[in-house]
Amino acid sequence: MSKESRPQPVPSWPAVIATTLRLWVQRHLISPRPNGRPHYASYRLALAVPAIAILGALAVVLSVTQGGHTAAASQPSDPGAPGTASPAPRPSSTARAVTATSPTAGSAGLEAASASRQQAAAWVTSQVSRGVIVACDPLMCAALQQSGFPAADLSAITTTSADPFGSGLVMSTTAVRSQLGSRLATVYAPVVIASFGRGADLIQVRSTAVGTAAAYLAAVRTDVRARKFAGHELARNKNLRMTARARAALAAGRVDSRLLITLGALTHRFPLRIVSFADAGPRAAADVPLRELTVAAPSTRYLRQLLSFLRAQRPPLLPLISLRRHGRTTEVQIKFTAPSPTGLLGAGAGR
Repeated sequence: MSKESRPQPVPSWPAVIATTLRLWVQRHLISPRPNGRPHYASYRLALAVPAIAILGALAVVLSVTQGGHTAAASQPSDPGAPGTASPAPRPSSTARAVTATSPTAGSAGLEAASASRQQAAAWVTSQVSRGVIVACDPLMCAALQQSGFPAADLSAITTTSADPFGSGLVMSTTAVRSQLGSRLATVYAPVVIASFGRGADLIQVRSTAVGTAAAYLAAVRTDVRARKFAGHELARNKNLRMTARARAALAAGRVDSRLLITLGALTHRFPLRIVSFADAGPRAAADVPLRELTVAAPSTRYLRQLLSFLRAQRPPLLPLISLRRHGRTTEVQIKFTAPSPTGLLGAGAGR
């Protein structure tokens, strides 16, 4: 942009009036003679004094008024002061710029939604089996892929996609709930296995129904009864020692079927001490089972035999294993991925 085309700052009112006074005096009080020397007309001075006084007073008034407006714009309004019923003055351009760059409720909401997505993505990446198809809106799918979940296992739910059938899990975000409505819980994915965030930021990890939702829920209830029966039988096994809390989890059918089968096989080989059951998913539904078991290995020989047995298993009974030293004892964490399958214990186990 050239210097001539660059916009110039608008002069203040006092500067405009001062320039007007100067030009008026030059034109009316100082008139040039033919020889080029100025000629002071004394009689014009008498006429000019009132005009100058008026213009000077006007300059003072406008200057004070302009200063008052500037001060008022920079001061916060006091709603409790008398005479504040009139609307607040319009903020200056500087105030508007500061407001635009300051944190707002909207930005806080975006940060909360982003935090929920990241938490949900991290949980799915660490807990869900590879090969399980996860249905999600494009933004949630991007967060899952960034967290390390395989892109090949993601199925985007868009305005053109019909439904999440064919997936194993559905990420219930605001966008997905808005598109699928009540059908999300009543038709497609009736069981919540994990939840993150609150309100509009709520993200639920839902298990997709196999067949109809009614048939799937019936299978879940049957599986709970089978787990209770198997847990009751295990609690009576003399080769199994556990805390009162772990015993209560077995009796309530809260333990994953894969863990129950693994425990039954292990107690036929050697004594086993259960430290704890854990990891049903944050804020999961009541029927979602615990998928992690911690047992104590008192010796190196015992640990070697235990690990050899666990690593020889095949899916769906091949667990994830991690070790943690606790004094002289090694704690072995045996964990199965989500979602928990139903029907592994057989129809007769729940009778």
